[in-house]
Amino acid sequence: MPGITHIEQFQKPAMRGLIDESVKIREETPTFADVFLPNENTFSTKFAYDIVKTNRHLAAMIGFGAEPPVMDRDAVASKMGELTKLGIKDIATEEELLALNQSRNNSEHAELIEKLQRKAINVSNALLDRIELMKLEALTTGEFHYNHNNVKVDFDFGVPDEHKIVLTGANKWDNSDHDALSDLLNWSEQFSNTNGRSASKIIMPRETFSLLAKNKVIISEARPNTQATRVSELEVKEVLGQFGLPNLEVVTNRKMTVRNLYDGKDEVKEFFPSNRVIFVADGVGKFLLGPTVENDFKPGIVVDAIDERSPIRSIFEGVAAGFPVLEDPKLLLFADVK
Repeated sequence: MPGITHIEQFQKPAMRGLIDESVKIREETPTFADVFLPNENTFSTKFAYDIVKTNRHLAAMIGFGAEPPVMDRDAVASKMGELTKLGIKDIATEEELLALNQSRNNSEHAELIEKLQRKAINVSNALLDRIELMKLEALTTGEFHYNHNNVKVDFDFGVPDEHKIVLTGANKWDNSDHDALSDLLNWSEQFSNTNGRSASKIIMPRETFSLLAKNKVIISEARPNTQATRVSELEVKEVLGQFGLPNLEVVTNRKMTVRNLYDGKDEVKEFFPSNRVIFVADGVGKFLLGPTVENDFKPGIVVDAIDERSPIRSIFEGVAAGFPVLEDPKLLLFADVK
């Protein structure tokens, strides 16, 4: 059969090595989501089922039809395979296959193989992006929402209500006279009282930080006897450090472009509310990677090359299985400040 699977670089051993190396490169620059929800392998074939069965905060559970009925916990658990199984494809077209098999010299042949290998790596990266988004959604909202393939699940990880703070009126941070520093100190103390230890980090998006940088109390601490209307990120961090607050991380991008696993189209997902401050500590949870048939019943990300005849084409098919687990949701505290 015409295609690419007869080529050594696209056979299973070489593909495993290529994808493993691409995943390793991504792991060298972990995000805060990777730090607080590190990947953990499980060989359980029903780990997804168990997540639903043991979770006490499964909210809306609805299934099939235009006005679908509410599903019970057992029914949702039985559908968890669709939530956790992640798959994506990229296609090597007939034209690309013709170019590869009609290459005029070794250099051109090698260049075309590298081009197709990049397709395989892009598939792997698409899966990693989707996993990253799942982690971020869990960490920044305490929830997970799924609405595809006639299955809808709203999953609440159980962050305590007292750790979901909403400022109102003149207490919002868009009022530069409001004492935002006292807010942070109070929330830090509340976090410590709940957990018996301090948060590891304060995380906020750029939009929220810009309000903090213009807060008059912060400015007076950073630059006494000044008429400045704004201070730098470094100065804000120094002020927070002087008061014993956790390290601050400012997130510059609250959105991610990911591939829709059902229609293959790119979609922009907002994962961090623009008005939110998050306190988080190590040990909040993990991201479970489960086994797949495609990966020889082992956990992990796998991309295979597959040749097809009708139409003639070759496909890079990527598969993984995983779901975020918040083992100690009280190690999250949210404050909406505007």
